[in-house]
Amino acid sequence: MPAIHRYLLGLNERASEAFVAAESARARHRARHPTPLAAVKCMDGRVLFPQLTGTPVGLVQPFRAIGGRPEVFWPSFMGRLRHWVESARAGGHRCVLFLTYHYSASDPHLGCAGFDYDTGSARAHAYELARDLGWVFGEQLEPIVCGIETDLDRLILHGTSGEVDGGALVGATEAEIEASLLGAFPSMDPQIRGDLVPLVAGNAARVRALSAHPKPATERSHHERVIAVGQGFDWLHEANLALIINDADPDLAHAIRVASRILAKNMESAPAGDDAALVSCIPYHEPGIDRRQAVARSLGLLELARRVMREVSPALLDSGRLHAMAGVLFSPARRFERIEEDLRARRMTFAP
Repeated sequence: MPAIHRYLLGLNERASEAFVAAESARARHRARHPTPLAAVKCMDGRVLFPQLTGTPVGLVQPFRAIGGRPEVFWPSFMGRLRHWVESARAGGHRCVLFLTYHYSASDPHLGCAGFDYDTGSARAHAYELARDLGWVFGEQLEPIVCGIETDLDRLILHGTSGEVDGGALVGATEAEIEASLLGAFPSMDPQIRGDLVPLVAGNAARVRALSAHPKPATERSHHERVIAVGQGFDWLHEANLALIINDADPDLAHAIRVASRILAKNMESAPAGDDAALVSCIPYHEPGIDRRQAVARSLGLLELARRVMREVSPALLDSGRLHAMAGVLFSPARRFERIEEDLRARRMTFAP
């Protein structure tokens, strides 16, 4: 087994144990702050809400797409989002969806490759998506445009009457943070506003820590070694490790092309022995998805990604440094299960 596969499987094992162990922390948090939280975000490996906010893994539901730019006409994206919104409504709660864009304050070319480093376009798309989703879901959903400055991991929440900047609230009390939220979002439901306070406080703590001990250059720029295609990758929470491509994107091949170019460029400067991985995954034990469906979809995604990468980055495929792995995820424990290497034999089990 390639070393990078062993590393990823070990990472998942630790993450699965941590996810299960954090169930009590998530339950305690939700008991005090019941508003369901999710984020539309880029495939970029630097955009990780547990690190940005100091909250338990699994608290913020991720919806990933290249550049964080899904559209309301994407059927799979809207189906998953509607299921999440309706689950919140069934529990008697409104919900918050962060529409994110990201950039670097030190170098525009350390920003979002999915938008060709055009932060203005990325922010404009986030506003457009927030407006569309607000119209679709009405008062049940609170869409918040959220900038992420990746040098210091600052969160900037854009409100109707101002901004809430985690970097400007370092050392602030919870009362001061809530006052800042009230000023920026005067019409926001008080329950939601109070439930956002821990995230902003956690971000302020993150900014303070990175101000004292800045990220090394390899963490500020793209340094990913993994392309992950499918769903169920929130266990890949190590910063700057993976480019995560959600299969909800109807132009999935384009997202894979962009990720392939980024990975190929990263590997040009990677030291000898520093290999890369292409991983596919689909969760099961979820509504409408059993294990066999998940296996079939994961294998198909891996084959698609290989074909696209062959067009874009043949040298990387032929280098012997890229190692493919298909898997499925047992959702209740976030446990990744590797599908056997002999994919042909595995597919024969589905033959009539």
